[in-house]
Amino acid sequence: MKQSFYFYANPFQPYSQSAARALFDQLIPRGGKVYADEYLSRQGIGETASLSALPKDVRAIIAFGGDGTLLRVAPFAAQQDIPLLGVHTGTVGFLMPGDAEKPEETAALLLSDDYPLQRHPMLEILHENQRYLALNDLSLNRGEHPGVIETILSADDEIVFRAHGDGVVISTPLGSTGYSLSAGGPIVHPCTRCLIATPLCARELLLRPVILPLESKITLCAHGRDRRRLQLAVDGQTLIPITEEAQIEISLAREQLKLLSPGPFRFFHTLRTKQQIWNQQKEQE
Repeated sequence: MKQSFYFYANPFQPYSQSAARALFDQLIPRGGKVYADEYLSRQGIGETASLSALPKDVRAIIAFGGDGTLLRVAPFAAQQDIPLLGVHTGTVGFLMPGDAEKPEETAALLLSDDYPLQRHPMLEILHENQRYLALNDLSLNRGEHPGVIETILSADDEIVFRAHGDGVVISTPLGSTGYSLSAGGPIVHPCTRCLIATPLCARELLLRPVILPLESKITLCAHGRDRRRLQLAVDGQTLIPITEEAQIEISLAREQLKLLSPGPFRFFHTLRTKQQIWNQQKEQE
C-alpha cells in the first residue's frame, strides 16, 4: 500500500518549488504518493487536494518555506491530527528542521516505520463566536493607528495588569523566540508548560512580561481612543480588524501539533545558530 503525503509550499519563494520537486522525485520511485496544493500541482508536483479537507490516507504534511509557511499550515495539521514537517527554504526557519539540500534523507525519514514526533500545545482564541488556533502567539494591538490603547489582561478571573501602549502579545513556549522576544519577553524552552504575556511598548516603566500557567484561562480587553480600529493577529498570519471594544478569550486548545524532526531536538543549538544570523544581520541561504 502506498504511503501518501501532502505538500504545501510558499509560492513567493522560488526555491520552495525546487525543494518540493526534489523530495517528490525521491518519494515516487519508492512507492510514495503525493498530494499537493494548487501552486505545486500546477507544476506537475502531486495531485491537487485541499489543505482543509485532506484525503484520509495522508500520513504527513510537508511545508516548504519559512516559519510563516509552517504557521499557516499548523492549524489544519493539528485539527486533522496529521504530523507536520517543515522543510526550510526561507530566511530564518526557526521552526523548520527539514533540510532542503537533503531530499534523500527526508524521503527515508518519511517512509520509515517510525519517526520522532514533538507534540506542541496550541492556543484556542475566541472572538465574536469565531474560533482560531495559534501555535506561536497572538497579539491584540493598535493596528494601523498610532494612538495608545489600554489593554487589560486577566487570568483565571484575576486582573494581571493594565497596559497603556501598543497592546499585548500572548505566546506559547515554542513561540517565545518570536514576537514576544522582540518585545522584551524571555526565551523559554519549548518543553516548559507555561504561557508568556508581554506588553507591547507599555508606558508603565515597571510593567514587565508575566509567566502564567499553561492551563490559564486568559481574557484580553482593549479600549482604543475615539473607537479607532484595533487588530487581533493570530500567529502573524490571520489579521482580524476590530472596530469596537475587544474582548478576547484565550485558553489551551484540545488540539496539539505533531512536529516531525529529522534528528534529536536541540533547542539551544538551533537558537545559537539563528542568533548568529540575526546578530550579524545576514540573510540565511
